[in-house]
Amino acid sequence: MIFFRVLNDELFTVGEVNELGFENSEGLRIPDEYLEKQEFTVMRMCHGIGDWGIISAMPKLLKKKYPNCKVYLPSVKLLEKIFGSMKDNWGTWDNPFNNVNYIFDNNPYVDGFKDSIDGEIFHDHYRVYDGNKQDIPLVKQMLKFWQFEEDDYEDCYPELYFSDEEKQIGNHMIDKFIGKDEFGGLLISNRFESQGGRYDEEGNIMLTNALLEKCGDLPFCYWTYKSPDELPIKFNRGFDMRHVPTRIQLYIRSKAKLNIGNHCGFLDCVSKHSKVFQIQRVFPLNHNVVKAEYYVNKENYKEQLKHV
Repeated sequence: MIFFRVLNDELFTVGEVNELGFENSEGLRIPDEYLEKQEFTVMRMCHGIGDWGIISAMPKLLKKKYPNCKVYLPSVKLLEKIFGSMKDNWGTWDNPFNNVNYIFDNNPYVDGFKDSIDGEIFHDHYRVYDGNKQDIPLVKQMLKFWQFEEDDYEDCYPELYFSDEEKQIGNHMIDKFIGKDEFGGLLISNRFESQGGRYDEEGNIMLTNALLEKCGDLPFCYWTYKSPDELPIKFNRGFDMRHVPTRIQLYIRSKAKLNIGNHCGFLDCVSKHSKVFQIQRVFPLNHNVVKAEYYVNKENYKEQLKHV
């Protein structure tokens, strides 16, 4: 892994490390001088929608701990300037740098998106980890570096805020295409298939169908990377969201009774608003975990089904 530094809108390689961040016992934290300026930037070095989603509570928590501070996000223009050469690393998106807006638009705790930022940016490589515990959420590791105590970040689940217009559009789609107050969300990405290009018949298919069967005739708003007719899963099809704008998709999922899918970042973003069940693909769970979610695997699925 490479530790990067961002200074005066430029990216610098610090060096190769075994673990990003600083072990808790080292006692390293964000400089007091930076905090005294009360002008903060929240930054990620990865730019998938889930990468931003899992730290989306940071603006609110920073404002709570430092009431007089200003909190900024990098604009798409700035991200393209700094990380443009890495754009293809997130090939799922036409422009992955738009994800910062998909997550933080309309957030009342964000003071703006900046095209240029002077000085040092303390991004997600600046984190405090525990070498004996891998599944401490990244947002908690980052906030610990920002001199937070555990009581300060008890509620650090993903935060999304929608405009009245987005709510109106989303509610109209729910009423028109679902017509019921209760519905589910389903997301099947291309990670549903194993690396060899064949279905893991004892894994993803069985676990996904077990969750869907427990839902009975609940209608689902869904996004699938190929036609549902080509997938070995069965569910009550309510509304195909393939051509729905990203922010509206997120709103609709936030209103769902539950969301089911293979493990990907999109569902992480709505886990505070809707119960989320994801088919686990990382063993053991690491810092990308969201404690509010249910991670389903072949060993625990019978227990997890009780929560559906």
